[in-house]
Amino acid sequence: MSPLVLLPFILALAALLVAWRITYQRLQEERIGRVSVQKILDRCTSRETEISLLKALTEAVRSPLILTDANRQIRHLNTAARELFDVPSSTSSAGYDSLIAVTRHHEIDQLVGQALSSSEELETQVILGGNTYRMRVTQVTEGQRIYASIILEDVTELQRLGRARRDMVANISHELRTPITSIRLLVDTLVRDKERGTKRGQELLGKIAVETDTLEQMAQELLDLAMIESGRAELMLVPIDLHQIVGEAVEQFAAQAERKELNVRWQAPQDMVVLADATQIKRVLGNLLHNAIKFTPGGGSITIAARSKEAWVQISVTDTGLGIVPEERVRVFERFYRSDRSRQGGSTGLGLAIAKHIVLAHGGRIWVEEIPNQSGACICFTLPLAEPSSPV
Repeated sequence: MSPLVLLPFILALAALLVAWRITYQRLQEERIGRVSVQKILDRCTSRETEISLLKALTEAVRSPLILTDANRQIRHLNTAARELFDVPSSTSSAGYDSLIAVTRHHEIDQLVGQALSSSEELETQVILGGNTYRMRVTQVTEGQRIYASIILEDVTELQRLGRARRDMVANISHELRTPITSIRLLVDTLVRDKERGTKRGQELLGKIAVETDTLEQMAQELLDLAMIESGRAELMLVPIDLHQIVGEAVEQFAAQAERKELNVRWQAPQDMVVLADATQIKRVLGNLLHNAIKFTPGGGSITIAARSKEAWVQISVTDTGLGIVPEERVRVFERFYRSDRSRQGGSTGLGLAIAKHIVLAHGGRIWVEEIPNQSGACICFTLPLAEPSSPV
């Protein structure tokens, strides 16, 4: 066959090969493109997963968290931050306003501006909604982008506890100084008055003994209070006869009441059984009776009553004494708190604080009840009733 006859076939075949190669290259490019797109999609999916996890982590944090960009435009708020600044939960990240518009706090805005212009972590305290927050701002970089992360930690309770600790140390120093000074004066008097005979010495030694007892009582009550507050004090909650416990407490203070000619009445049903630690509850009743006797003038009366209400028993100790003014009805249960009228006699200021913690450890509560149209004080506390089938 002549080559001229085969030439068209050869050209056609060459054209087919060129077309196939071009098509194959295009298919390869498309396949590579699909793989690249899939990788990009996988990276996007992975990034979205990471973002979702990070958002979930910020939601689990109770402290308010805020993320802003370099223009101080908010990019993220966790739930605590939205609640603090009254931002609706339905607002998306695209709908957040500027930091100053959301927080309405110039100090926060200025500190974030300083953090964005430097790489240092900045910290300050701000007042928001009446609470004190420790604010920390850190610059965060993502590639060429700069962000500021803000965390607000509520330290109001920590500051209150710090003040309480300082007050307690100051009160302890004050309360210890009084008996120590008295003992020092009495000892000095004894040293100077040797020639005045043994009677004078015996009187001074008796006063020293009283002041020493005050110091010992204060030390013991401080130890007891520390044990109770730390949860290290053991309570044996067993069914006890409240009638018997009240009777023993009244008998313990009968002599003191008789010296002041006080009429002490008590009412507790014979079959009233509570779930409590007998020793500790006698201590509560003893502290309340001691205060009632101390602040009730001679010839007055003290009434102890108990009544059941649902699953609880309410015990009240009412006197006809000086009473407690409304603004002091909460503070009387604080450690070392004593009103001016209570400074007429020896007291550590810890009795009601100990009573409060004992009652709380039993699951009950203690408070000062108002007495309408009558002078005096009424302190009530509750204890859980024992199960009807529980043996005493």
